[in-house]
Amino acid sequence: MANRNKITDYLLRTFHPENFHDSSLNGLQVTGDDDVTGICLGVDACQDLFDAAVEKKLNYIVVHHGFFWGTPFAVSPMWAKRYRTLLNNGLSLFAVHLPMDANPEIGHNILIAKHLGLDHLAPFGHYKGTPIGFHGRFTTPIPMDTVKALLAKQFGEGIHHLPFGKDTISTVGVVSGAAATPDILDEAARLNLDLFVTGETDHTAFHAIKELGLNVAFCGHYETEKTSLLTLKELLQEKFNVPAEFITLPTGL
Repeated sequence: MANRNKITDYLLRTFHPENFHDSSLNGLQVTGDDDVTGICLGVDACQDLFDAAVEKKLNYIVVHHGFFWGTPFAVSPMWAKRYRTLLNNGLSLFAVHLPMDANPEIGHNILIAKHLGLDHLAPFGHYKGTPIGFHGRFTTPIPMDTVKALLAKQFGEGIHHLPFGKDTISTVGVVSGAAATPDILDEAARLNLDLFVTGETDHTAFHAIKELGLNVAFCGHYETEKTSLLTLKELLQEKFNVPAEFITLPTGL
């Protein structure tokens, strides 16, 4: 078995949540048993994930989207069931949001950029003054259709592309999740990026993307934000010598 506090300290040292202005309450949101029998990882804190953790006897849960986002909420029957599952089974819940996007070694965005084969990587995609993504370039320019094939290999076939930029791609920016915000789109345009890769489609961004002349590939909020967790699973399993498992619960969004 491993110790809950040692795992928590390792995660805090790895992701440094104190460096981010994040609506998520990053860190240990629910404290479970001292002794950890195994680690369960998932994108979203939800009942299906908690039930899987109980079934597999994994009592330390790490998620990207946790419970608390800066707004009080009533404990409705749905929330009561979630809390009962965690507390009655000694489950810990650790959430890490923007710090997992931005981590320069095992974050979603650096890993996506490296999987694409980008080099000359630099911070990109500022949120409240802090970059959470990365941009880089291909060694030689490649056709947009080839880039789409690379993205499909990584994220599946459900990629939505808004083709308002170049047909040949050299420079690419990456910010996972729902990052087609006005500020980040403007930043992509100022950097003259040939392609912006993010997760979730945003109807309200369509005309800005068109008028800025950008290529944007929406690869799925869920799909882009499981990237770091898959790598973290291997690191935690090796460091703490307990079973660790990523639970796949795709939303299709």
